[in-house]
Amino acid sequence: MGAVGAALALGYALERAGARRWQVDEEAIAASGRTLPPDLRHHFVPLSDGGKLHAVERGEGPAVLLVPGITLNLATWAPQLRRLSRHHRVVAVSQRGHGQSTAGHGGYGFDRMADDLLEVATALDLHDAVLCGHSMGGMVSQVLLARRDEAVRSRFGRLVVVASSPGPIAYGPFVAGLTVAAERGMRRAERRGHGLFPGNDLGVWLTRFAFGARPSPADIELTRSMVDVMSPSALAHLLPELLAFDVRERLAAVDVPTQVVVGTRDLLTPRRTARAIAGRVAGAELTVLPGCGHMVMLERSDELCELLA
Repeated sequence: MGAVGAALALGYALERAGARRWQVDEEAIAASGRTLPPDLRHHFVPLSDGGKLHAVERGEGPAVLLVPGITLNLATWAPQLRRLSRHHRVVAVSQRGHGQSTAGHGGYGFDRMADDLLEVATALDLHDAVLCGHSMGGMVSQVLLARRDEAVRSRFGRLVVVASSPGPIAYGPFVAGLTVAAERGMRRAERRGHGLFPGNDLGVWLTRFAFGARPSPADIELTRSMVDVMSPSALAHLLPELLAFDVRERLAAVDVPTQVVVGTRDLLTPRRTARAIAGRVAGAELTVLPGCGHMVMLERSDELCELLA
């Protein structure tokens, strides 16, 4: 028993030391260019179901609308808001239940969240914009662009899907059972005033899982900080939507130029999911980034900006 205890203690010490290696302060995040520019224009767009979406914009020129994934908010697009806005009008949003955006009575269905994006594009008078969605944001973007709707066509002229999937991210009754248990746990955590992560070190390690080879500590800390402030109850509402999501039979209706981007080290939405999107959208191009994980907009910010431009 003494040997087991010593091994556990050693493992715990190594885990703590490893987590501290990835932890940096706000000054380091700012030095890496991962903070939002101070000259952003902020909008709080009222939604038709009573919610509101927080959007920021910067720059002038052809429009780009950036949509983050689950547990993330518009801060994840800091590199694009800084660089891409030199020659483009760049708009980034936080999806409902994330950041300062709130859900209305329409709930968290992906069709409702697609309505949110169209309502923001209408309110900000975007035309022929590039719609770029990451992860869950890519799922919602696929739902929107698969509509045969003139209102959508007039607002968006190109689709970029980053580290996303056309179908459910997990399968089977066992996973469904785990999801139900997770929903209950997250609602209980919110009632008690807790965040998604029970401890900071665990949060760092789980965040590291989303990255590929040699991630920046600043990128890990920025991501962890966004996940840490995510509402557990909002995530509980979104999990069943992720489990049931399937737009594969609708993707043939997407009739705008489409780019699909994925990293070879993406463990959450691997290359086969990217190929499934590209294979169902006529003329879609697939870009594979060696060594990149799930957080493409941070890990390969310059390359993504070039694709968007």
